[in-house]
Order: sequence, then structure tokens, then C-alpha cells
Amino acid sequence: MRPRDVIVTPTWNWHDHGKKGAEEVGGDDGPVIWLDGLDLPNFVHFPVHFVEHYASARYPAEDAESSPIVFPWAAMQEKLDAPGQGVWTKASYLKKDGSEISRIIGASAERLDPEAQSPLVQETASCVYHVIQGSGYTAINEVNLKWKAGDTFCVPAWHKYQHFADGSKVYLYRFDDKPMLTALGFYRQATDDIESLVSD
Repeated sequence: MRPRDVIVTPTWNWHDHGKKGAEEVGGDDGPVIWLDGLDLPNFVHFPVHFVEHYASARYPAEDAESSPIVFPWAAMQEKLDAPGQGVWTKASYLKKDGSEISRIIGASAERLDPEAQSPLVQETASCVYHVIQGSGYTAINEVNLKWKAGDTFCVPAWHKYQHFADGSKVYLYRFDDKPMLTALGFYRQATDDIESLVSD
């Protein structure tokens, strides 16, 4: 992976964490920090979680340039910065067939231009945001939560929220439980037509 990339760990696949030297990737020798978006809370209700260790001490690293589980930041930034997107835009990380990256967790990224704001949202999904670049604040119900690059914050389900950028361009990651809630028929937004939600 490279800085800001998104990587999925599919079910029933081994994975490992490591870091190549600076001479191999053209970077520095500083630490690598990553943010895990996990579905572990579900296993409180479904006790089927376990770990199986790989036979060797390390899982062999392979070139993942064309891997379907690697989502490069460069491609996402190009989508967000495409002409005609407006002062705020959002794009989902999706598999090549257009489906969510996971049945449980969804991921997306957002861009706000300087001094811009996102739409007001109220939804049944809970989500975690990570600030890739820029600074600003998010109004969550009656609380204004200030943030800057490197910060991470969450928005609980059914809390109204809206992002506001300061004087610089902002990029945000988001991961959420929307795919799972959608599959279960539990996903809603406050703007939904109530009649369309009535079950047959």
C-alpha cells in the first residue's frame, strides 16, 4: 500500500502487516500508521469469530498493484477532483462490478472546497471519519467538533451532521455499516419518503 490507499481484508483470507524499506518505495524510514475499520462489534451478537494463524511467521508479501482488494488514493482523488463536481462531492469505494467492498462495511471519500459545506445528513448508519487533508468542523446535533488532518471522529446513528471546511481544501475518508443495514432493511435517511418504506 501507499499513503492514503484503502485495502480490504476479505473473509477467509490470511493477511499480514509490514513495511518495506525507504529504498524500496522511495519513502522515508518513519513509522507507518493505518486505521482499521473493523466489523468486530457484530460478533457480540454472532459468536462465530475466530483466528487461524498462517503456517509461517510472516505471510508472504506479493506485488499488489493490480489486486482487486487495493484501492489507490490516486484514483479516488481523481474522481473527487473531476470537473463539474461542485464545492462538495462524495465517492464510494466499490468493487469492479459496482458492489460494496464488503457486505458489512462500506467506505467512501469526500472533498470540500475551501469554506464549503456538505449537505445535512441524518441516517441510521453509524460512521467513522478520518481527515486526510485540511481542517474545519462537523456539526453533530448541537455540537461543533473541530478537526484537522490526521484526526478521526465518529458520527452515531441518527445524529444530524454536516461538515464545514475552513480556508483550505478538505479530503475525508468515511467507513460505515450501511451495507449491512441496507441488506437487513434497516438503512434510512431522514429525507426518505415514508410511504416508500412501508413493507408489503
